Amino acid sequence: MQRGHRQDLMVLAHVAAHSGAEARGVARAVGSPERVVARNLSRLTEDGLLALVDDDAHPAPRSYRLTS
Repeated sequence: MQRGHRQDLMVLAHVAAHSGAEARGVARAVGSPERVVARNLSRLTEDGLLALVDDDAHPAPRSYRLTS
């Protein structure tokens, strides 16, 4: 399995277990730099597997959840 795909799976599994996860927390959990995890989150969001959490009360930082 390619490294990028393995990383995507680790990021996806973490967000599945921790809905509303932020990139920094995911990076700590999977042991990768935040910039790498940000790419994973972006790719998974573009692929329709993750969605940004809409929270007008707390607009930043971005948090993610699984899509329905």
